[in-house]
Amino acid sequence: MCGISGFVTFGRTAYEAQAVLRQMNRRLSHRGPDAEGYFAHENVHLAHRRLAVIDIAASTQPMTTADGRHTIVFNGEIYNYRSLRDELRALGRQFATNGDTEVMLQAVAEWGDGALQRIEGMFAFACFDKADQTLFVARDHLGVKPLHFVASATTFAFASELKALIEHPAVSKNINLDALGLFLECQYIPAPLTIYRDVSKLEAGHALRLNVQTGEIARWQYWSVDYQQKLSVSEAEAIDLLDAELRRSVESMLVADVPLGAFVSGGVDSSVVAALMTDLTGKPIETFNLGFLDQSGRPDTTQSEHDEAAKVAAHLGSHHHALMVKPSDVTDAFGDWVNVFDEPFGDQAALPTMLLSKLTRQHVTVALTGEGADELFSGYANYQKRVAEEKISAILGSSGSPFPSLLAMLPAAARKDRLVKAIMQPKAKRYATIPNVFDRALQPTLFSEGFLAQQKTHIADYAAKFYDECNASDYIEKIMYVDMRLWLADDLLTKVDRATMAYSLEARVPYLDHRFVEFVARLDPALKQRDKTTKYILKKLAASYLPEEIVYRNKQGFVMPLSSWLQSSLKPHVEGALGADGNSNSGLAKRGLFRKGALAKLQAEHALGRSNHAGRIWALTVLEQWFQCYAPEFSL
Repeated sequence: MCGISGFVTFGRTAYEAQAVLRQMNRRLSHRGPDAEGYFAHENVHLAHRRLAVIDIAASTQPMTTADGRHTIVFNGEIYNYRSLRDELRALGRQFATNGDTEVMLQAVAEWGDGALQRIEGMFAFACFDKADQTLFVARDHLGVKPLHFVASATTFAFASELKALIEHPAVSKNINLDALGLFLECQYIPAPLTIYRDVSKLEAGHALRLNVQTGEIARWQYWSVDYQQKLSVSEAEAIDLLDAELRRSVESMLVADVPLGAFVSGGVDSSVVAALMTDLTGKPIETFNLGFLDQSGRPDTTQSEHDEAAKVAAHLGSHHHALMVKPSDVTDAFGDWVNVFDEPFGDQAALPTMLLSKLTRQHVTVALTGEGADELFSGYANYQKRVAEEKISAILGSSGSPFPSLLAMLPAAARKDRLVKAIMQPKAKRYATIPNVFDRALQPTLFSEGFLAQQKTHIADYAAKFYDECNASDYIEKIMYVDMRLWLADDLLTKVDRATMAYSLEARVPYLDHRFVEFVARLDPALKQRDKTTKYILKKLAASYLPEEIVYRNKQGFVMPLSSWLQSSLKPHVEGALGADGNSNSGLAKRGLFRKGALAKLQAEHALGRSNHAGRIWALTVLEQWFQCYAPEFSL
């Protein structure tokens, strides 16, 4: 696991290229504390920070083929690198190392774009072809690893994280107010947007090729999921196939020359992964969990899952490490938030994930996690509700129905009702994404006129794109796909990558091996959601590895006791960001984004118990923290 950065210049520059490259690279030192490396050829500059996981003594980067033609900087892990190496050797390719970096390099040198069809893993890379004068850049199938870039008439620059990219003098820090509106709508910024107007995220499953002489860019999507080719198997056969496929994925992710462990929440997703790790290694593994303490120092049983995680650990016989977090621990870590998440990011689970990662890194270098299972196996009760509602909205919201026009006349507060919104929207936009912070219907009552004028898109527009892109026939699979491309890629995986890499910890996600995702897409959707049972087939499999009370207990999210902490340990941060009454000419109130009095009203409603605005207040607080740290340029 590593950090990568680099740039290509077109024409004369007013800065010293190597000094800029070193500064960019050093902003990624947390992603790769073990080594740094640099490459320059004419106008092409590449840099790398290394976290050594495989082939520790060798595999330094940037890495160049023996003939000097191809040079790569690579972040990630290729899980099938051994079989690919054998295939490439049979084609005459020679290897000087035993790691996956050289396999990736030789695969691109041998097959070009076709390498992406053979690679299994998580990755972001840039490979320079000196003969063709091109830079080939790609991001993994599901978006586990990040890649940001800028393309202008004078410069093409890229980096694993924004904090490195904005070190380049040609990269503008002008803010994207449309992206900021999306953050306030759904707590994250969807790709390809970033908080900076001229910076883009390379989307999951996408690649680009840059001509380093002309600056011309070709960009394409190289992978998508096919839901049409369903397996014709019995339930028992499907469970056996699921066991084999998930076992294969987990086993492939156990390849490392450093210690491994697993995050265990006490829920079924991570617990199955830990169980398979135990079974495959034949020995106790290291497991890690985090729980919360209340103000009096007692475990907060309404939020923590530490007891359930301990039961899983005891059942598996793992070496278990539990971190019980006090409110003061969160307060102390809050200052690190914007250094880790270098664009506005409101997922409150990110802060405890950072604390858990810090604990885990004291014992292992790699941790397997359970991310992705909910989006593959219908793990959210929300999906079942949406399918039931669609039976109503399909009729009342159909073409020619008078209801959409009539409902548009309702007050904003009434129009935020989930079913009302669905009826008013075309089918592709009815399901947007799970978080809903500042609802679109309420934005005109909250946002200033100038800020509203900058809102060109809403999260439903992105959802519609992915809804139409998905070739599933069943509605529940289409909305799961929307979440896989939005909520999973831009929230959950962003959270895990930044929180773990902040402490030089590599996170691996067995449910998001793209071959496993393709397999799950071939299963009958009735095996994923059965009546009120979410993740039906995964739970059937889990029952052969885990106690039933773990498998079938109610789902609980990994979130802080936010409401109570906002009134106690986090209160100074809230008041510093929003002002004690939301009316002061300081903090967020002075930035012109909100109508006068809107923030004060929000705080008052929450303090008096009229509405639970905890998630909104949290999003606003981290936004102002970000403004204070990065001071971006913007005007309304």
